[in-house]
Amino acid sequence: MKKIAAIDIGTNSMRLLLCECDESNLYNKRKYTQITRIGENVSKTKKISPEAKLRNIEALISFKKLAEEYKAEQIIAIATSAVRDAQNKAEFLEEAKQKTGIYINVISGEEEAELGITGVLRGYDKSENNLLVIDIGGGSTELILYEGREKLQHRVSIDAGAVRMTESCINNNPLSKQDKQSLEMLVEAKFKEQIDFLKTKKIHQAIAIGGTATTLAAIFHKLGIYQTEIIHNTIIQYDYVQSCFNELSAMDLSERCQVEGLQKERADVIVSGIYILLHLIKSLALKQVTVSDSDNLEGTIIKKLKII
Repeated sequence: MKKIAAIDIGTNSMRLLLCECDESNLYNKRKYTQITRIGENVSKTKKISPEAKLRNIEALISFKKLAEEYKAEQIIAIATSAVRDAQNKAEFLEEAKQKTGIYINVISGEEEAELGITGVLRGYDKSENNLLVIDIGGGSTELILYEGREKLQHRVSIDAGAVRMTESCINNNPLSKQDKQSLEMLVEAKFKEQIDFLKTKKIHQAIAIGGTATTLAAIFHKLGIYQTEIIHNTIIQYDYVQSCFNELSAMDLSERCQVEGLQKERADVIVSGIYILLHLIKSLALKQVTVSDSDNLEGTIIKKLKII
């Protein structure tokens, strides 16, 4: 079997997957996350700041070291919303390549959605049911509708994520009435067209991936240390998502940092991420969502190596 490393440079965090693989599957997976926030203020300035660039190159160097210690035969790296939106992305990519030797592939929103559903299906017991995958990232949210066993029916990327919505709407912690109204109005506007479309489709199951979803599951389980085997396939009821949003939005940042399962680096943006999920499942009249730890990292390896 081959030892492979995959790196995802997201708007809020950088993640590393180390695993072994053969022609048909991935084995012995290990995941690492650093909150690097490359998308800090990118929605406003359209540029990656020098500080964000430094944080991310340092994280990339540390992840490369982990991959080398693991004796990975190949390192595959992708970047998503914030990097693809940044006017100075070429400068960041070139410096990262010079300092780490790693080529970073900046993927489109549609590609991000495709990698997400590919990873989900690898960790999902496929059925004939229609499946909606919700991938809430820092800068964007991907919605993917998968019909039955083999048919990808719809995929879209919306420029609304936990970091982007926080920077646009949240000025106070706890959230003020105005913060909540701004968040509600912007999220409704961003997702209205897609919600109207999805209401015409029959959705049997919703699966959520990305940092917001896995953090919500970690809070649900009160996990002091992230554990993939506990997070994966956690079922979260609508009422719990609502109560979690209510509780966290009423806390200041220091109080959120004490919540078991919530990384302190996510404390400022988690409320916006949870609200996006809440809005989607409420608008689509879904009673629950299943959290998947298998996502676009697995999808990146599967697509690159053409694993069947």
